[in-house]
Amino acid sequence: MKNEKEILKKLEEIKDLIKKQTKWKRIGDLYFSEDLGEMSWYDAVEKCEELGGRLPTRTELMDLYDNHRDECKDFVAVIYWSSAEYSATYAWLQNFSTGFVNYYNKTNSFYVRCVRTAVSEKLNN
Repeated sequence: MKNEKEILKKLEEIKDLIKKQTKWKRIGDLYFSEDLGEMSWYDAVEKCEELGGRLPTRTELMDLYDNHRDECKDFVAVIYWSSAEYSATYAWLQNFSTGFVNYYNKTNSFYVRCVRTAVSEKLNN
């Protein structure tokens, strides 16, 4: 039992270290993580939770494209997952090149940026 508790404690320490090493950038009223690479929607949801954030909503991504495009020049990819589900197997994403919003199967790999509110940023740092 002691070893199990020590392992769990070490895993929590590693998660905290990862959270602190992830770079966040304020855009509008939200903080967006650095690009986390391509992954399925399921992995993206899990990764954002590990970092103390969440996937941005479809509306948040559309606002980012419509009103803060100049602040997104460091986005390395064109297409990003949103948290919005179209169905049990499909989720919405945002194309930052065309502004087009569409849904794809959640098992497909697209880029991910997590989001936190200004309040959660203050609490987690």
